[in-house]
Amino acid sequence: MKFATGTTVKNFDDYAAWLDVAADCGYAMLTTGDSQSLWADPYVSLAFAAQRTTTQRLGITVSNPKTRHPAVAASAASALQHISGGRFVLGIASGDSALRNIGVRPGTVDETETYVRTVRALTRGGHATWQGTDLVQRWAPASTPVWMAAEGPRTLRAAGRSADGVILSNSLTREAYTRNLAHIADGAAEAGRTLADLEIWCMANVVPAATEAEGIAQVRSVLAGTANHVFRFTTEGKGLPPALVPKVEELKRRYDSTHHASPETAAHNASLVDELGLTAWLAGHSTIAGPIEHCADRLAEIEEAGIHNLVVAQFVPDPIAFMRTFADKVVSRLV
Repeated sequence: MKFATGTTVKNFDDYAAWLDVAADCGYAMLTTGDSQSLWADPYVSLAFAAQRTTTQRLGITVSNPKTRHPAVAASAASALQHISGGRFVLGIASGDSALRNIGVRPGTVDETETYVRTVRALTRGGHATWQGTDLVQRWAPASTPVWMAAEGPRTLRAAGRSADGVILSNSLTREAYTRNLAHIADGAAEAGRTLADLEIWCMANVVPAATEAEGIAQVRSVLAGTANHVFRFTTEGKGLPPALVPKVEELKRRYDSTHHASPETAAHNASLVDELGLTAWLAGHSTIAGPIEHCADRLAEIEEAGIHNLVVAQFVPDPIAFMRTFADKVVSRLV
């Protein structure tokens, strides 16, 4: 398996220390998100990271088609490719907390797919049309892999057609991963491609703890945020048991996006998954928690299911200690 890991940047002294440890621990890719009201700008953060690292890929997981015009995103992506020596990857989704916190609606599937196509073309030196305007980047474009985060059948097929890679949430079961790959493959076939033409990465919360229950309890607000994102437009085609549909709808109504991806301040969101009886199902699809041996066993099960690229989230009290523990005690057991 290959492992990526990410953080949200709020203090650049802390980020420098984080980057040093992440690089030393051997992660294949280092990521950050794009939510301007909650943490630092990802292009600035990864330009900083490009100066402090040498071999790791650097990824935005994920941006959206609304807060930056595609020509702006393509120019920034090209700049990061030049600075990093070709290590940058740009992930795009329809938009979640970045847009909720400024009152902007998410992109539709068609808008998001068109945005991906446009940014890809511009970074490759091609022409593109966006909302009726012809675009071209007239300074040194630099080819950038553009990935899509996708959950539902339509978005998964769009990613298969148009993106260089796909980022999956709630996919850490054989059934979910197989279902999602089938949709991606259908989209790829529409464009004359196969799954081999795309990189597939799965998001995972990994939480070493004394017990599995204790570890899951630490990321309940993250489970709520993932559910709110994955099921926000529809619950159809995403493997959600019918009995849980009304519970997820209630979670969506009550979710507080001002504390998205911030477990330390999101007690309200954390309480929702327990109150609504969603914790076990959501954790089973997104979280690896418990003693070191159990975490290693779960990773081996996931690899056996065909998942080979994992973005490891760091919703833990001490990210520095977590990275060393994960590399030295968990990953080492898989070799």
